[in-house]
Amino acid sequence: MKKYIIVFLFFIFALFNNVFASEYIIKPAIFDQSGSILFLPVKTSSQVNISDNIKITRIEDSNGVDIEVMSSSYNIQPEDIFFSDGYLKEFHLSKEGSSTKIRLILKDKYNPAWLKVGSINNNILITFSQIQPYNMNYYVNTYRQDSSGIKEYFEGNIISSKTISDSDLKTVSQTESKSMNEINNAFSKNVNTNKEILTNYIVKDINSAATMKSKYYIADAKIKDSLFSISGAGTISIIEPFELEKPNRIVYDLPNTIINHGLHNKELSLQNGDILRIAQFNKNTARIVVTSKQAHQYIPVYSADSQGVILTNPKNLLTTHLPSYKTNIVKFTYQKIGDFNNFLFEFDKPLTYSIKRNQDYLYLYFLNAEKYNDASFHSAIKDTPYSDLSIHLLSTGMRLKLPLKTKENISTYISPDGKVFKIMSEVKKVEDVKPKTEKETKALIKKEGVITPSPQYTSDKNSNVIVIDAGHGGKDCGAIRNNIYEKTITLDVSMKLKSILQKKGYKVYMTRTDDTFVSLEDRTIYTENINPAVFVSVHVNSCNSESPKGIETHYYHDNSIELADYVHKNLMKKHPLATNRGLFKSRFYVINHTSVPAILVEIGFISNDAERAELLTQKRQQSTAEGIAEGIIEYLKSGK
Repeated sequence: MKKYIIVFLFFIFALFNNVFASEYIIKPAIFDQSGSILFLPVKTSSQVNISDNIKITRIEDSNGVDIEVMSSSYNIQPEDIFFSDGYLKEFHLSKEGSSTKIRLILKDKYNPAWLKVGSINNNILITFSQIQPYNMNYYVNTYRQDSSGIKEYFEGNIISSKTISDSDLKTVSQTESKSMNEINNAFSKNVNTNKEILTNYIVKDINSAATMKSKYYIADAKIKDSLFSISGAGTISIIEPFELEKPNRIVYDLPNTIINHGLHNKELSLQNGDILRIAQFNKNTARIVVTSKQAHQYIPVYSADSQGVILTNPKNLLTTHLPSYKTNIVKFTYQKIGDFNNFLFEFDKPLTYSIKRNQDYLYLYFLNAEKYNDASFHSAIKDTPYSDLSIHLLSTGMRLKLPLKTKENISTYISPDGKVFKIMSEVKKVEDVKPKTEKETKALIKKEGVITPSPQYTSDKNSNVIVIDAGHGGKDCGAIRNNIYEKTITLDVSMKLKSILQKKGYKVYMTRTDDTFVSLEDRTIYTENINPAVFVSVHVNSCNSESPKGIETHYYHDNSIELADYVHKNLMKKHPLATNRGLFKSRFYVINHTSVPAILVEIGFISNDAERAELLTQKRQQSTAEGIAEGIIEYLKSGK
């Protein structure tokens, strides 16, 4: 009898273990900065591709999808994250039986059928679009002089997120291994010169501690022909490399990057003796060290989609390593935005390129570029800070040479579709520049929504200057219901607000005065140059459900709390029957990146039928404008 009981218990245990064991353990999600990629690291010992265990269904009565991962669990708390920008509105993670459910709620105009769900190294990769067009104001920063000012991963995109602390990193002795020595020796050029250096990333701690802040994930590092090849998901960027001697090495730092933990301290060797070593430098920076007698010759060759890079001596680079197609430069554009000079090259097909710099020059190699109009080029650079830029056609591609004597803080960018390349350098400030006249500043919008530079007001002139930002515009319609566009309502209210304030004697500037697209970055640059007393952005709220309604006011910096309070109270006085949703501290881009007191007002819900109907009336629009104006005026008169 005892024997049968043991067999029975063993059977029950095996059944229980089989039912409840998880082949896949899902870790915290990584959200790409462009709003185009969602990456979920997965821990598994299974040889079965996780794509074969994913089921996708549309959610009824909602613009969203459920992605069910069978035989899986997660080692984190259920996650609910809400977004203020990008295609994704809500992300939810939950457990259902032996499966994990990932629920994605998408923007109203987004078609869930556009989603692509796949895997990379048996991790889940979800893409929301092919690539955003370049004039969506999203560029990949491919090269910069140093790491100062590098934006954190979630900045401007997510309302609430966790962060990683230094306690999530383990110190490793410099004498731990040969590979570790090479990585650590490269640290001597870095500000961190402690004997114990944070280099070993503990994957377990990442899982339990935080949603990662990286925007690039290195999935693989390998030898391809006679080249070192780095590939991954996201968008790759490299800080200006530096060289070391004895032995000769070149060091590349990749900011906002995490690596597949299996690559940490990995070493690759070419037949000629050149060696590549890769490690996690700190919590969101990867470091690559190439040891070679000709290390100074090494260049990074960026793929057109910015998903990977080849590190090689140019003599080993063959035409077979480049795209089979050729591209041509079809347009040159010079822009001056704030304290920066931009020069843009527009191509008819995606560009593969490389960047090399010495003390005096920046060299750009457009490796698959074939033709350009020389007259158009010289016309575009004439009388600009880039008048000393030159182009030289090579047997394959072309080389651009830019003297650095008069340039500061050089950075390069490429659009996600690989068709626009941008050089950006800082303008040396001149103290004696006189402010432009009001007439000169009225031309706010250039082609494609680029704002021209505006005057810098001194502190004794800006006390009565106000910037009003009508949310969305042009191709960015904002929220939409029943063919009613948020961008239309925000402009109507903003123009009424401008009229009220001008009649009260205030000088008012608008980020847009018609149905034109203006990027978030340009709105903030414009505001910073004007240096007004306050900045107010007007928006209309939206929700999947039709029931939410009411008024809410958002601020981010502490210097904006009083302004938010005055405006919100006056709006509620004008609309006592409206739902008072209160004040919120939120990381909306335009208020997060504006130094003057700045608020964003959600004047009602376009998704609520009754409130939408009210917002379309002249009466509601006028009373809303009056409430905002009275709040601004009270705040300015308070002297706070």
